[in-house]
Amino acid sequence: MPSPTEADRPYAAVWRRYRYWSWAFWLVFVAYLPALALLHRALGPMPESGSVIFVAALAWMIAFAVIGYRKGNFACPRCGELFFRKFDARPWRADWRHNPFARRCMHCGLPKWAPRDPNASAAV
Repeated sequence: MPSPTEADRPYAAVWRRYRYWSWAFWLVFVAYLPALALLHRALGPMPESGSVIFVAALAWMIAFAVIGYRKGNFACPRCGELFFRKFDARPWRADWRHNPFARRCMHCGLPKWAPRDPNASAAV
């Protein structure tokens, strides 16, 4: 059986990039306290260790915010809209709907991790 080519899987690179940001998000989230504890242990009883840990924690939080922004504002490979967010334009609502666990694009319905457009094969 031949290996799938890039033409067979046009969305593969986009999903790989999303997977990278997702792994980075969870890694930064889980490693925050252990890394700061390790830094505190490594610095020992230095007088300025508190400010070093504060700067490290601040830098870690900024990195977490940036990575979370990139992960949360992932653009759908098919429609280009935000995959996990949709604006509800009803006059009485006028708010963003957000589902970080969505299994389909909130705009076009593309399934998460789909290697290609599922409707394209039906049209051929």
